[in-house]
Amino acid sequence: MSTLAPREKLQLHGVSQLKTTELVALVLGTGTAQHSVTELANEVVERLQQHPLTLEKLTQVPGIGIAKACQLLAMIEFVERVRPIGFPVIDQLDKVTSLVPELRSAQREHIVVLYLNARLQLLLKETVAIGSVNQSIVSARDIFSVIKYHPVSSLILVHNHPSGVPLPSPEDFIFTQRIVQAAEVLGIEVLDHVIIAEKGCYSFKEHQQL
Repeated sequence: MSTLAPREKLQLHGVSQLKTTELVALVLGTGTAQHSVTELANEVVERLQQHPLTLEKLTQVPGIGIAKACQLLAMIEFVERVRPIGFPVIDQLDKVTSLVPELRSAQREHIVVLYLNARLQLLLKETVAIGSVNQSIVSARDIFSVIKYHPVSSLILVHNHPSGVPLPSPEDFIFTQRIVQAAEVLGIEVLDHVIIAEKGCYSFKEHQQL
């Protein structure tokens, strides 16, 4: 698991690899004497579900003053203005692979989760682990914590094999089953687990292994 600070992580791996809280932490820049920037970012992410999100609501977060609240609202408005109309529907394997082109040639293992709504529209793409990933330590919390903030109905697991061979390992099967069981408890469906490598990709769904 990566322990890099958000800015270092962005420089090394690209902005798409940052978690939502890390993106917010970068926008905030610094914390306060009482609250670290990570604590502030976590509080802000929780408030993101309050619609409409206003200056007043943001400044209710301890440590968020007018200046930081304005930065956050400006960021949110910017995203809305440049967002393509409509959310992509992820209902085919090639659509999954098109969302993670960087994984095919990545030299380190990444675990990415695609979160979908009831219409199979992509809500969020989140990298939950990077590096020499021991899947046994990627917890259900790492994967399912975002459902508090988004109307997630299903998800797709994606990870890469830097070896170039996409065939699943015994650990991949164990990891998949563990996440499927946790998802069932939460009422979330795991639609697929896709392994991407230089020599192709492997879909658990296509092989009827979910």
